[in-house]
Amino acid sequence: MTEETILLLLSGLLLFMVGVYLMFAYRNLLRVILGVEVMAKGVTLVLLAAGVFRGSVEYIQALIVTFIIVETILAAVVLAITFVAQRIYNSLDIRNLSKLKG
Repeated sequence: MTEETILLLLSGLLLFMVGVYLMFAYRNLLRVILGVEVMAKGVTLVLLAAGVFRGSVEYIQALIVTFIIVETILAAVVLAITFVAQRIYNSLDIRNLSKLKG
């Protein structure tokens, strides 16, 4: 493994851990969404490190572009749900969302 690969892998793992902390440490819905996005960026870096290590960067780049598209769609849907929750409850506390019926 080269130094670049190790740096990509460690950066990705660090971002993933920061995302997990943001998801579980706060009760604000926007911080949870931010945690999911940071985790996704960490996964992207780990995938890139795996592609560099294996030598198949083209395949991994296509996979990363697909992952980014799915991540963007997920973020849009979750932000729309957050907007509706803010309008209904006037709060972004996750504990209020447990009262949703559907």
